[in-house]
Amino acid sequence: MSSENETFIEAARRAQLADCAVAVIGEVGIGKASMARIAERAGVSVGVISYHFGNKAGLIAAVMAESAKAAVAMMEPLIVAQPSATLGLRTLITSNLEFMRQQPERLRAMLEIIRHDDGVYAEQGAQAIADVQKVLHWGQRTGEFGDFDTRVMAISLRAAIDAVPAMLGRAEDLDLTMYGEELADLFERATRKGR
Repeated sequence: MSSENETFIEAARRAQLADCAVAVIGEVGIGKASMARIAERAGVSVGVISYHFGNKAGLIAAVMAESAKAAVAMMEPLIVAQPSATLGLRTLITSNLEFMRQQPERLRAMLEIIRHDDGVYAEQGAQAIADVQKVLHWGQRTGEFGDFDTRVMAISLRAAIDAVPAMLGRAEDLDLTMYGEELADLFERATRKGR
């Protein structure tokens, strides 16, 4: 169980175990990803996983949290480094797709978890929408973006991004870089002032 007093070593172990769970879930699916199988992959006992996460639900929640943390760690510095909200929004979109391109195993595991229990993504999904809204508010404050409901726009943008993982298994020729650029162009036009 995670606590405020968690040591660096405990946090590293939890992240390692969550990564092992990602690999197993990506390979065999959530139904066959038993604690025993994940423990075997990690080279530990089931008791070690139970100690850190309590049960499989705790481990699954940690997989989602670690995945969100990895995505934020990659994308946030790129977004905040942009000199304008327009470029910030473009970077938010393209870096999301780049994360998917770089982390296919993590993406498969997350998708499998969400298919099994879509409620497990609720917190991360709400945070993802709030993060998009921050960029949209930034653009409205600077006058780069028009007057629109940021929640509606953020939900629409997230829906467009979140539709991609399901397509990856079916569309072998889906170019995530091109898709990200096209999506960024689309939302740049949709958010532009005076559109």
